[in-house]
Amino acid sequence: MTLKRLSPEDPRLRQVCEDMSLAELRRKEMQKTIDSLLDFVFQRNNKGPAHNKKKPTIIGLSANQVGVMKRICIVDLAIRRKGYSEIHVLVNPHITWRSKTMQLRKEGCVNLPNIWGYVPRSIKIDVSYLDRWGNSYEMRAVGWAATLIQHEVDHLNGLLFIDRIEDPKKALHVEESDFLAYKKDPKKWDKYIDVSKLTRAISK
Repeated sequence: MTLKRLSPEDPRLRQVCEDMSLAELRRKEMQKTIDSLLDFVFQRNNKGPAHNKKKPTIIGLSANQVGVMKRICIVDLAIRRKGYSEIHVLVNPHITWRSKTMQLRKEGCVNLPNIWGYVPRSIKIDVSYLDRWGNSYEMRAVGWAATLIQHEVDHLNGLLFIDRIEDPKKALHVEESDFLAYKKDPKKWDKYIDVSKLTRAISK
């Protein structure tokens, strides 16, 4: 099964993904779909000996980003450790608690490859989920891991990171050829793009 990322305007990015039953999760076809999601991340994660500093590292993917409308996301929790991967499959993830203390970090998106922005997220979260075999877990994530999981759960709820940036008319515009320069000093980046037509309001 070959997966392709959806365009930013695709309405499926704005749909809430469906929870899965254990019976559905354990079907052979669904397990093949999860393998395809993992392959998509592994083929693009830009880690290990072949790491290219001029390209971003893919550390997460939610199923609807590639047109699979189920509540599944892949997260690489070995963040900033480029020599190996710690890939987790989160099925039916739900954030059950968020800290009031926030952190501001830059985020990007597979579906918006040339757009970046600083997003406020809770610095700690608790998340409940199933693994790909249907085993139930609770996880406390802190720092970058918390940001990553919140980003991916937003996707599953039909939200994009641009919905949360302070000024969507001044999202950071970074062409692939400029990525290394942006990465060296992202806080001083001064190339912008207006993404307000792609954003949606978030209910409080």
